[in-house]
Amino acid sequence: MATKIKIVTAKDFLEVTPDGIINLATSKQLLIDIAKADTPPADYELFVDFRDTQSDLSITDVYMLAGELFKHGMTFRRKVALLVVPGINFDRAHFFETCSQNQGFSVNAFTDYEKAMRWILSDEDSPANNAPPEL
Repeated sequence: MATKIKIVTAKDFLEVTPDGIINLATSKQLLIDIAKADTPPADYELFVDFRDTQSDLSITDVYMLAGELFKHGMTFRRKVALLVVPGINFDRAHFFETCSQNQGFSVNAFTDYEKAMRWILSDEDSPANNAPPEL
C-alpha cells in the first residue's frame, strides 16, 4: 500500500525574530494554517525536520504547541515523525512526543533520518483504523 508523506521544516511553522527568539503566538498560528491547508481528515503522514533549527522553547511552550496539535486532531490523526539533532532539541521533541501520545496521537521523535522514515513507512504505532483521538 502506498504511503503519502508530507515533509515540512520547522521554519514552515516556527517564526523566529531577528533576535533569535521564537514568536510563539505566530508559530501557533502557522501550525493552525498547516492544519487548515488540507481538508480533514488528512491522508498523509507528517515528517517534520528540525535539524536546522535551534530552539529556546521552554517546556511550557512545547506543551502549548502539543495542545494545538490536539485542537486540530482530525488533521494530525496520522503518524507524525519529528527529526531533530541530539541534545536539548531532542529532549524537547521527546517531551512533545510524550504530550502528544498522552492525547492519543502517534508522534515519535528521532535523531536518525532513516529510522524516522522506516517508522513512517511501517504499520507500527498507527492508531487503530486511523481513528482520530476523541476531542
